[in-house]
Amino acid sequence: KMIFRKHIKSYSILLLSLLLIGCNKSQKIERKSNDISLKVLGTIQDGGIPHMGCNKQCCKNYFLDQTKRVGVSSIGITNLKYDTNYLIDATPDVNFQLQSLIGSSNPSEKLNGIFLTHAHMGHYAGLLNFGRESLNSVNIPLYVMPKFHDFILNNGPWDQLVNLKNVNLFKIKANKELILNDNLSITPIQVPHRDEYSETVGFIIRGKSKKALYVPDIDKWNKWSISIVEMIEKVDYAFLDGTFYDSNEINNRDISEIPHPFIIESLNLFGKLSKTEKEKIYFIHLNHTNPVLNKESKEYENVVSKGFNIAEIDMEFFL
Repeated sequence: KMIFRKHIKSYSILLLSLLLIGCNKSQKIERKSNDISLKVLGTIQDGGIPHMGCNKQCCKNYFLDQTKRVGVSSIGITNLKYDTNYLIDATPDVNFQLQSLIGSSNPSEKLNGIFLTHAHMGHYAGLLNFGRESLNSVNIPLYVMPKFHDFILNNGPWDQLVNLKNVNLFKIKANKELILNDNLSITPIQVPHRDEYSETVGFIIRGKSKKALYVPDIDKWNKWSISIVEMIEKVDYAFLDGTFYDSNEINNRDISEIPHPFIIESLNLFGKLSKTEKEKIYFIHLNHTNPVLNKESKEYENVVSKGFNIAEIDMEFFL
């Protein structure tokens, strides 16, 4: 019996090892055969988790467990063919996100450009880390819309980043495709949002064979001149504003001052889509109060049971 058990144990270990080798080999083949990798680097609204001033249970656990950190909404793009990397939005968690994207927090090593959606805290405040008080980077390409371009040039401390050549500023235009390589392009799509200092855009990322849509912030879908349903049909992945699940989350502010499409509104709007179309959708930019962050909640179950997805850090997609 002892000999039999030893053989069974050895066989089990061998089988597990082969499965792991097979998984690793499969992942390497997938990465090698696809030119463009899109990686989720953060999923939370600008204030992150734990959120400053939050005494709710949603943040208490994170404050108690110092090892936990959930990054602000951002995605990274790696061109495996040319070994280049691009960051969409420079969040307050940019150090950790760059480490995840390029294996280093030093962007001068492999970062080939930053694209910014708009001038709200969580989407561009991380630029401070590129200044001389911190990294003192050299000519990191920074792609922004015209109003955002002028805002940076005419306001400190952002203008200092340009003057000291920490960043190299490039102006992009709505609906104008920017060819980065022969297998990668990015197109800004302007969306309605609170544009105090800049325009707000989403991005279409086109790879060798697939496209992804990234819209982390928008006021309401019906305020957009473009049909979000038609946009979803034209892409392979859609990372969409899921800031609030419904209107019940915020009890200390007027929620009309921070308009976003509630997830329950999006579920209703997208409800008639086919199963294939629904599977493209990943809700992102989640407020710290959003119950879908808890996989055991009925709200999370409601989303996934209907065929939609909640974005998670380190998810990787190939374009």
